[in-house]
Amino acid sequence: MTDVFFFVLLVIVSYLLARVEIEIEGKYGYAKKLPVSWRTENKWLRYFFTGTSYHLYMGLFLLALVHLPLVCCISWSWGREMLVLSFLAFLTVAEDFLWFVFNPHYGIRKFKRDAIPWFGQYWLGFLPFWYWYYIPIGVLLYVGSKFVD
Repeated sequence: MTDVFFFVLLVIVSYLLARVEIEIEGKYGYAKKLPVSWRTENKWLRYFFTGTSYHLYMGLFLLALVHLPLVCCISWSWGREMLVLSFLAFLTVAEDFLWFVFNPHYGIRKFKRDAIPWFGQYWLGFLPFWYWYYIPIGVLLYVGSKFVD
């Protein structure tokens, strides 16, 4: 039953975060129109936080937030660390996808390479490239968390 709660909470948090980001970014994804967000074109940095200060700070905020239970409520272990990092990996992909699904300027039909200029050529098949490494990382961490403690 814990697995069900994990993924239900993941979907709820992803949906809520997607709605917040839709309110912040509107139709301009990749923090394109945010007034003080800096960006880098360094391809290695873009793999980790899409290259904007907005996404860097949002990512660090989420990293800190998912660790809150390990700081205040339960003891730390490698298995629990893997579990919270898997949550973060899945959250990153699910929130991004739901941003398109629920954004009135996009929708599921526009979730494709030609309609999303900030992903540009960074697609592999029908998904943005980085989805293809965050999802397996999430799976490995989640499954691994069951065997480590």
